Amino acid sequence: MFPEIQPERAAERIRGVVRDTPLTRFPWELDPRIELRLKLECLQETNSFKARGAWNQVAQLSEGERAAGVVTASSGNHGRALAWAARRAGIRATICMPRDAYPSKIEACRELGAEVLLGETRDAAEALCRERAAAGQVVIPPYDAARTLEGAGTVGLEIAQQWPEVEVVLVCVGGGGLLAGTSLALRRALGEQVTIYGVEPEGAPAMQRSLAAGAPVRLERIETAVQGLCPPTAGALPVAICLQTVDRVFTLPDAAIFAAQKALVGAGWTVEPAGGAATALVLSGSLPPELLEGRSAQNPLRVAATVSGGNPDPAQLAALRAELGQ
Repeated sequence: MFPEIQPERAAERIRGVVRDTPLTRFPWELDPRIELRLKLECLQETNSFKARGAWNQVAQLSEGERAAGVVTASSGNHGRALAWAARRAGIRATICMPRDAYPSKIEACRELGAEVLLGETRDAAEALCRERAAAGQVVIPPYDAARTLEGAGTVGLEIAQQWPEVEVVLVCVGGGGLLAGTSLALRRALGEQVTIYGVEPEGAPAMQRSLAAGAPVRLERIETAVQGLCPPTAGALPVAICLQTVDRVFTLPDAAIFAAQKALVGAGWTVEPAGGAATALVLSGSLPPELLEGRSAQNPLRVAATVSGGNPDPAQLAALRAELGQ
């Protein structure tokens, strides 16, 4: 199954550069039939799982590619991760971003030494990226590329190593890179004993619709405020992988995802809304009820959820903490 994608080799490349993040028990009392642990990628380098794929890409550039520099189109976390990886490797990076990206994410890319080009829309940012690619820079895709997926897949490897008894793994879904890489690694490590679900906003159901169609589907409208989980289409490679490795993709309303972010911030972590999507499936009571049949506090369902990113808009985070009295 996709032998060209090797998260195990990516794990060797990123060792000592990218962090092994903790898989931590959720500290609040939930349904006693559920044991929920969080894969805290919000504590990763650049505060998101994207550092894994970015470094796995940069670490494999040829000397000519390093001299040409790298470029990507990103609304934030991948751009920041690539800027970080490029600076660490001593190469030039250009990040093409939509103008409505979080200002804090734009500034973070600049602070890491990257050139930032702003387009009026996501499509305009992608056009800028293509222009730089035509001029010779190397494109580092945020999710639709084997090397990016290999890096993301190290999240799944770590979950399997940290909790081999896990029964359900929940993964946040935007373009599908984290879901595809993680699910592929989990299937290889744990086989069919683990159930794998993706979670995306109901206003941007790109992966759910793509899996139903058997190929990427482009959304006509995006109606979510959860930035980072709203590409117009899922990646072709992630869709192909997820068709074979993922049990189901759920969609949730924005309110449930923002409520999960609030719970995670209340528990002491800095999490952006997108980072709370997987946890939201549990906190909103949306796990399939059949999973909990016959379960008890003595025999709980073992659930791991990815917390994919910790780069919220500062004003939104401040408002949330004020609500929480922090």
